[in-house]
Amino acid sequence: MVAMQVVICLSLLLVQGAVAGGGAEWTYTGQHGPRHWGSMFQTCAGNRQSPINIETLNVKQEYWTPFSLKNYEVPPSHMRVKNNGHSAQVEIDGAVAPRVSGGGLKGEYIFAQFHFHWGSDSSRGSEHTIDGVRYPMELHMVHYKGSYGTLGEAVKRRDGLAVLGVMLEVSNSDNPALTPLATALLNVTDAEMYAEISAMYPLKAFLPRNIEKFYRYEGSLTTPTCNEVVTWTVFDEAISISERQLNNFRALIDPHGGRIVDNFRPPQPLNNRKVYVSAESSADSSSIKKVGFSVSFTTSMVVLMMKMNM
Repeated sequence: MVAMQVVICLSLLLVQGAVAGGGAEWTYTGQHGPRHWGSMFQTCAGNRQSPINIETLNVKQEYWTPFSLKNYEVPPSHMRVKNNGHSAQVEIDGAVAPRVSGGGLKGEYIFAQFHFHWGSDSSRGSEHTIDGVRYPMELHMVHYKGSYGTLGEAVKRRDGLAVLGVMLEVSNSDNPALTPLATALLNVTDAEMYAEISAMYPLKAFLPRNIEKFYRYEGSLTTPTCNEVVTWTVFDEAISISERQLNNFRALIDPHGGRIVDNFRPPQPLNNRKVYVSAESSADSSSIKKVGFSVSFTTSMVVLMMKMNM
């Protein structure tokens, strides 16, 4: 299982960094920044790119069954963080792999890794925006579709990946689940460094309490090669992080000696895509509809009886 997780994470780095464009270097600023990704990598110029601005007045409500999170409450046997030169990426080992299904996903998806995007200050940082509002940080939990067997095969398919996006907002106190990670970041300030995380929290600790309300759309990876293979879930509720913890992320150094900050891609055109928002679960919706039908039927019968007695 340990070997499998390592292969998954190494494969994901390959996919995001050098599947197309011959491994061309990309950055978040200058001539290799997001404005130029489309000319450097053909797939970054597609019509289903991510991130996007989610306009809450223009989303379509959908009824889905609740998410099923398998092994999300199981602490991993090992957890490590890597400064990959663009972000802080967290990898885990465990006897069983976390998996997600339900929530409108078409199949079961296996966890690969999670990573972060953040700003140079707390006025910006997230990749997705909601009604134009940008959070100071966004966490992405990357999963690949289990039926495709491997991550390498999944990235060839339109529905190959499922990414759970979690917004982070500033709190006056540290987030306990993020404290071991933030501490480990002090040991990976230079690019390509790894560090073990001392206390292993289960994946559920990095999700908001309310995972029932979320936004859904079809998009892409937000870094080159921008493969349009992602079913995106962006949760409406945020989790917390302190400025002290954020500053540990902002202290990371890229391969050229600069600080890794503002590592987010600007919102991309929605084009003809639909954005959905989850409503009550199908079970709840069904119950509500049954209650509504019962009330309507009872009212109709009362009216009919009154007419008959008149």
